[in-house]
Amino acid sequence: MTTWWNAVSGGGFYTRWSAAVSLVVAGIFSVPSIGGVGIEAYLRGATVAVLGWAVLAALLVPVAVAERRLPSRTARGALVLVGLVAVATMRSFVNDAISSALFGIVPSGPMPSRIATNLVTAVALLSIVAVITSRHAASRAAAERLRAALARVASAEAQRQRIASESRAALVTGIAELRRAREHMLGGPVDFEAVRAFSEEVRALSHRVDRMRRRPDAGASDAPLPREPLPHEPSPRLSLRLIAPPWLSVAPLYAVACMPYAIAAGGAGVGLAGLGGGILVDLVAGAVVRRWARPPRPVAFLASWTAAGVAMSMVTYLFLPHIGVLGLVPVLAVPVVAVLVALCRDALSRAGADERRAAAGLAEVAREAAEVDEGASARRAIDVLHGRAQGACVVFGARVDERAPTPDEVADFRGRTEAAFDDILDKGVSERMPASESLDRLIEAWAPAVAVTQHIDDAVRHRLADPETADRVVSLVTDALVNAVKHSGARRAHVVARVTGSGALLLRVSSPGRLVPHPGRGLGTRGRRVFQDGDDVVLESVFPLPSV
Repeated sequence: MTTWWNAVSGGGFYTRWSAAVSLVVAGIFSVPSIGGVGIEAYLRGATVAVLGWAVLAALLVPVAVAERRLPSRTARGALVLVGLVAVATMRSFVNDAISSALFGIVPSGPMPSRIATNLVTAVALLSIVAVITSRHAASRAAAERLRAALARVASAEAQRQRIASESRAALVTGIAELRRAREHMLGGPVDFEAVRAFSEEVRALSHRVDRMRRRPDAGASDAPLPREPLPHEPSPRLSLRLIAPPWLSVAPLYAVACMPYAIAAGGAGVGLAGLGGGILVDLVAGAVVRRWARPPRPVAFLASWTAAGVAMSMVTYLFLPHIGVLGLVPVLAVPVVAVLVALCRDALSRAGADERRAAAGLAEVAREAAEVDEGASARRAIDVLHGRAQGACVVFGARVDERAPTPDEVADFRGRTEAAFDDILDKGVSERMPASESLDRLIEAWAPAVAVTQHIDDAVRHRLADPETADRVVSLVTDALVNAVKHSGARRAHVVARVTGSGALLLRVSSPGRLVPHPGRGLGTRGRRVFQDGDDVVLESVFPLPSV
């Protein structure tokens, strides 16, 4: 029901696709009976139906324009349904007027049953078309948002890695120069000024690496997130994969659409018998399609449902033997309904495929960023240069301030500085992030796509030293931020984590947006609760903490 309402109220119900389907249905399947049951009468009815469709389509143009401009989803949905009911009700009267003007004949059949048939057919088939187009449009918009966020986060991470590599290269080159400078110094008169000059070279290298690490473009990204597509923007190209429709969704749907006419022509028993025949035909055709027409076999799919249409035609003639040419309508109508339902199911199954792939990619990049610290090597190198290498220079400079150094003192200085240089070069470009810092690193990684503020209690930070707890918190925050980007393109979020009175960890991530439940997906699974809080969507989880 939620999927249907989203399609009706999404601002794109009346499209070129709904116009094309309604024309086919009106001009071939749902034609009025004009002057008999033969082929000539059917052609008259088809002509009247097409002309009537043009009149009704023109009346719906203002509705289609208005639904794209109304800001309220409720108002759009109400407008769409009122317009649909109005034209479906008017259709029989419009057809009667056209038929009288062209042929001097009024179509036969009770007006209530004709109106009911038009209503059921219009609502059912156009809703299917709307679900297909709206789900594809929503999927495309969400995937674009996720891909743009992924590009920003990945670009920032690539920039950090590039800076880490450049820092590493600067360290390798700089330490080689420091070694040469050290040996040059030790090969000549060694005094305080010579040692101080060497110490300044060490200090200059550490400052150069620090400037590279802190330069403003580190982690920056100018790639903008795409805006939310407007309702009147073109629909995406539809998938053409014909998968098996859900059970009892094709022939019974056709039988229900025809039931008002069947009841008027033969009574309630005939209407129910037609529905029973539709259920039986659908079960057989569904089994055949699932056995022999799996994708990509469109020919087998169409053949199976055309055979089902022939079977429905036989059911029609069995209970309404005098229906004439109209009894052949199911031969075309049933496979067309099957194609529409199959496309609808495929749209629903594929709609989340791009989203899931993009969401998984974004989550993976963010999680990897939380696990790896690209700048650890540069920071450690700066600390070693400032501490151990320059410390060795201070000690050695004090020794040579008033006298020449002894061989043992020279060897000690060379050994201390060499150990410091070796320690820097032995470390890789990046290292694994400590569990206690993984949440902060995750938030830093998300910064190019989502500005995250946080309120983390000290007790929680203490518990984040536990890798399992840190991993769970990082996973929850990642999921919440991915969903925020996917559903609303949110650019800010707030993370709160605290220890409850019972000793459990309460994690809450909120971001601007409107909660739209997805069919088949709960809002409180795996210890998580998702709810609307004013203008924010909140993901909240409470889970036990390991003992300290």
